[in-house]
Amino acid sequence: MTREIYLGVDGGGTKTAFLLDVDGKRFESKQITIHPKQVTKQQFFEIMKLGVGEVCRKACIDPEEILYTFVAAPGYGQYPDTESYIDEGIREAIGSDRFKVANDCVNGWAGSLNAKPGINLVLGTGQIGYGVDEEGNSMRSGGWGPLLGDEASGYYIGLKLLNHFTKMSDGRSDKTILYDIIRERLDLKEDMEIIDKAEKMKRDEIASLSRIFAEALDKEDPYCKVLLEEISKEAAEVIDSIIKGLNFKEEVKVSYSGGVFNLGDRLIKKIEEKSKNKIKIEKPYANPSEGALILARLYGKH
Repeated sequence: MTREIYLGVDGGGTKTAFLLDVDGKRFESKQITIHPKQVTKQQFFEIMKLGVGEVCRKACIDPEEILYTFVAAPGYGQYPDTESYIDEGIREAIGSDRFKVANDCVNGWAGSLNAKPGINLVLGTGQIGYGVDEEGNSMRSGGWGPLLGDEASGYYIGLKLLNHFTKMSDGRSDKTILYDIIRERLDLKEDMEIIDKAEKMKRDEIASLSRIFAEALDKEDPYCKVLLEEISKEAAEVIDSIIKGLNFKEEVKVSYSGGVFNLGDRLIKKIEEKSKNKIKIEKPYANPSEGALILARLYGKH
């Protein structure tokens, strides 16, 4: 009797989660990001081997026993020169060709909507939307990366906060509670220290500043209220563009993934209000790691 062994890999802008299912029993491993603009080719190979190796050791199986693997790779499809080595690194790690790779927006959709028609909006380190209609047509919107886009992402919010801090520091904007929170959280003795600190921050570190955003919103910071309006509008535009581009026959189901949604209903309600379509954003069916596993099973059984 063939054992049911599937592996889902959820690669995000901050971390990579490996979730192995062996006959219904789960084994996990957490590694650093596999984003091609944050790690080298060699590091990608090492992270894949570490993650696959760890879950297989925990399950007492060999990687070759995995029936099918789905890997959600951040940035996949955006940097063509990286795709061949991504495939190569996965092949080496699992010891077979039984795998599928796609952008991490795809497993976000599969997890949040159980791979059913609808739209998933990712607001994590980066930003991207992905939808599938009842005919199986799919479309993504956003996801242009930190230089050209990623509006409403954690990285985008972090940059906005850093920029606004400089304006509060030199008098272009009034100082609010946000100014004090940033000084405290970044341990600034002098405001000018923020230049050196920001230049040394990695993308995920800047994205983590979105926690400051939540804290300042809790304290009714006026700038953060304005920023909440802005990111809600940007998020709604991603959803609306997918609704326009696909052919949904029924009311569109919309869900979400990514750390920015830790803001909760105050963000969700704003996005619903700013959409040009009548949408209801529902809580995710499962997380993106489960989404990768759902897709591993779907592709493995086809």
